[in-house]
Amino acid sequence: MKILLPFVGDSIGGSHLSSIELYKSLVENGYEVLALLHNENGPLSKVFNENNIEYYELPTSFLAGESPKKIMIVFGIIKNIIPFVKFIKNNNIDVVHGNDLRINLTWSVAAKAAQVKYIWHQRTLLSNSYLWKFIPFLCSHFIAISQAVLESAPKNLNSKKTSLIYNPFDTSMKFNSLKCRQGIIKQCCINNNPIILGYVGRLVHYKNVDFLIKCLHDLIYIHHKNLHLLIVGTGSEDYVSHLKEIVNEIGLIDNVTFSGFSSNPLELISGIDILIASSTVDAFGRSIVEAMLQSTPVLVANKGGHLEIVIDGHTGIFYQANNQESFISKALGLIDSDSLRKSIANSALEVNIDKYSRERHFLLIEEIYNS
Repeated sequence: MKILLPFVGDSIGGSHLSSIELYKSLVENGYEVLALLHNENGPLSKVFNENNIEYYELPTSFLAGESPKKIMIVFGIIKNIIPFVKFIKNNNIDVVHGNDLRINLTWSVAAKAAQVKYIWHQRTLLSNSYLWKFIPFLCSHFIAISQAVLESAPKNLNSKKTSLIYNPFDTSMKFNSLKCRQGIIKQCCINNNPIILGYVGRLVHYKNVDFLIKCLHDLIYIHHKNLHLLIVGTGSEDYVSHLKEIVNEIGLIDNVTFSGFSSNPLELISGIDILIASSTVDAFGRSIVEAMLQSTPVLVANKGGHLEIVIDGHTGIFYQANNQESFISKALGLIDSDSLRKSIANSALEVNIDKYSRERHFLLIEEIYNS
């Protein structure tokens, strides 16, 4: 069986890291897998090179989904269908496995035209648009990465051709937290040995990083806590500048570090004292699981896919989303109690080390391929 994993390539996020884990598992188990990039100069090509993943290049200037306008979605499909069908046939592809909305919209039609199987792997929440009712006619199987995603999917999906499969992680990779913490302190020139809070993810408005920064101000200046916030990730230049302006205006220049993009954030996650997931619309929350597997306690908004990952008070702590009073109260509980942080971190590792393993994920995916 020959599998094609196409990617846009102009961004890097949790879905791409999960797909890389899937690629490795497939190759290790004897599958012939082709990775393909439409943007060979984007950040994903760098990650592929670092992981020794060979890939094909198939440049295209416009994919379906680049614009939300229906006419442009149709244009993106029509524009690419012939070269995509040719690639499928020339490389004798049996299954096309899409992991991105633009890829799913464009490649599913090409796979249908080429008469090969298509896996629609949905990694974000779907809107309530009636257009999604066409998904069952475009794919052979639909995979949701969380119950939240599954609930957002069209109701006309055949339950026998629908699966809920959580994202995979390399559960064997464990870093020395003390050594990683010392590395962060040195790299960020942090003084006074503070509690280090961390945010890891894309810098976009719905991730609520501005909310997190404002809460940090009150924790430091009203509750007199010795804290430093490490923000790992990138976003648009305008939005990152906006966040830095907030930091400057409320006097937190010495308490916040923007570290930028990290192709392997696990060492940073291992070195922080508390990971915070402030988004209210995440379909899953990859950094939460990564923190759990590195024995880093988590404080998360009680929304979206977060609800499926965290057992409140046992494997992490919930705060009421967008509620500053709730956030500060829960944060103080973790900041002031070293024993609570250790207890939560230990429980989270024990509960999740098998649940999110790469091996378990591969077996579930292979079952779908075999069907």
